[in-house]
Amino acid sequence: MKGLRIIVDHIDLEILTLLKENSRIQWKEIGQKVHMTGQAVGNRIRRLEDMGVIEQYTITINRAQLVQPITAFITFFVETTYHKTFHDFFRTEEVISEVHRTSGDGCYLLTGHFGSNEELQLFLERLLKYGNYRVNLSIGKIK
Repeated sequence: MKGLRIIVDHIDLEILTLLKENSRIQWKEIGQKVHMTGQAVGNRIRRLEDMGVIEQYTITINRAQLVQPITAFITFFVETTYHKTFHDFFRTEEVISEVHRTSGDGCYLLTGHFGSNEELQLFLERLLKYGNYRVNLSIGKIK
């Protein structure tokens, strides 16, 4: 449905907000909050899925509990000839949770989670094969 504007009402938006807060919430519980039956909520959720409004259900991982307390935002400047091999590289790196192609400063913005400064340093050494980088470390997650 690319290019089409999708119509949702205030109840759809309330359902989406509740699912965003807890994707495992029961339809019956959503129904109680939006004054509908669980079955009616289920029908709306299926419609939102079919329209592509809901793309996936996911979880939030507390990286500190996994002994990955260091979150690094890495602005990466790829050497012109290495874009394809860089794509292959980051797909195999478990420590990288997100990669965005960016305009402006840098070619890519990577989000990585590391158990120690040494682990971050080893990753950055592997990264140098494809270009240069700038690192910003998170000092605390707000949202």
